Amino acid sequence: MKAAVFHGAHDIRIEDVPYPKVDPDGVIIKVKACGICGSDLHPYRRGGQEGMILGHEVSGDIVEIGANVKGIEKGERVVAVCGKTCGQCYWCQQGQWIRCPNLVVLGYGIPGAFAQYVSISLFEMGLYAAKLPDTLTYEEGATVEPLSVALYAVKRAQPQPEDTVVVLGAGMIGLCVVQVLKALGVTNIIVSGRRAKRLELAKESGANVVVDAAQEDIVPIAKEATSGKGVDIVFECAGSPDTYQQSIEMVHRGGKIMLVAIYEQPITWNPSLIVGRDIDMIGSFGEDFTTTVNLLKDGKVNTKPLVSHEFPLDKIKEAFDTQLGAQDAVKVLVKP
Repeated sequence: MKAAVFHGAHDIRIEDVPYPKVDPDGVIIKVKACGICGSDLHPYRRGGQEGMILGHEVSGDIVEIGANVKGIEKGERVVAVCGKTCGQCYWCQQGQWIRCPNLVVLGYGIPGAFAQYVSISLFEMGLYAAKLPDTLTYEEGATVEPLSVALYAVKRAQPQPEDTVVVLGAGMIGLCVVQVLKALGVTNIIVSGRRAKRLELAKESGANVVVDAAQEDIVPIAKEATSGKGVDIVFECAGSPDTYQQSIEMVHRGGKIMLVAIYEQPITWNPSLIVGRDIDMIGSFGEDFTTTVNLLKDGKVNTKPLVSHEFPLDKIKEAFDTQLGAQDAVKVLVKP
């Protein structure tokens, strides 16, 4: 089969690779669409595991089913992500494989979905897999994973309708966070980001204040919007030292900072700022596919406008370069 194989920074090639094997607890999916995630761009920019097939934001059709998998049939439309674990630790025994200390995930240690077919080695309906209703397109299906990340982060933050919330970063995750907040009744949402198209989508998604980070500093704007009190929750979806520092400066004493972004580089920080201001700083890494699909199906969120570009598999390098640098790029999909 054809797959996009990563060889180094800015070096990704279409190659013939072996058709994947189905695991007893897994399935084989014929890939219909796969999104390029910000975390895919990290190795593309800087280098990573040579020979890996990236891609984890996948939708497609079931073509093979492992002996232990129940509740699914060949030909059904699905969305899924998976990981390989030790199977022995406390978290594996509790069925929470996402917390296994030896976890490797799809596209990072497990061959991913920038390919004609992908093996989902652990197929679990619910948090990490779901059926894709006929009312949703495969393109919408490929947005379920990032939307699920946003939903998980918002649920962990437990926002109240009256809260003032800042979202730093207007990429796919940040825009999805805005939509989920809006769906939950939060109306005071401030978004800071770059690229005109993304800022426009932030407003359309439900933000009532949008700040161009290339032109303005979000910190005084957020303080003015709260009459000097500071914001209740910050979702840090940008992953830079500057936005991390802004999070601390904006949130009020006793507020929450949700770290959702993956950071490319270490940052210097002073824990005393967190302690002295009684701030909750919460890392967020989880999924809820079933609830996410239901949000899309019920029209409570809409990711269609967030899909900005689509490319065939043999144009994978162009797709990555577009996601990385095009001013109008939001979510770029690859369709084998």
